[in-house]
Amino acid sequence: MTPLKTVLLTAAVSGLTAASPAFVLSDAAGKSWSLQAHLGRERLLIVSSPSAAYLAEVRRQDAALQVRDLRVVALLPPGDARFDGPRTLMLTLLADPGGSVAAQYGPAALIGKDTGVKARYAAPPALGAVLGTIDSMPMRQQERRERGR
Repeated sequence: MTPLKTVLLTAAVSGLTAASPAFVLSDAAGKSWSLQAHLGRERLLIVSSPSAAYLAEVRRQDAALQVRDLRVVALLPPGDARFDGPRTLMLTLLADPGGSVAAQYGPAALIGKDTGVKARYAAPPALGAVLGTIDSMPMRQQERRERGR
């Protein structure tokens, strides 16, 4: 790995511990969802306007997401057709009118259980890469020892 890649990877994984801007948005049924209610309990991958194929992959990976306490929060325009897909435990679809929350988090951001932003992505990241990042975190390694998974 080149020194530049090492620096960028280090900054992406460990250097971004800024506080996560709080928000409350509604799901397709109009029910409110608060970031604050999930911070510290789950890891969150906030993704702005992911493709239908990306959401399908998230749904296929639901068991792996559950093991890692990773909730994928997809921010979509109100009334978007992607709200109509099947529901899974670790996928939350939220209406982001005007894209105000997406503007705060960018295309994608990973928030750890310590409530800090662990990584920012220029596009929705491959789930395998995100799961690998999580598996390398000390808190996740401790969870694996305690839970046996």
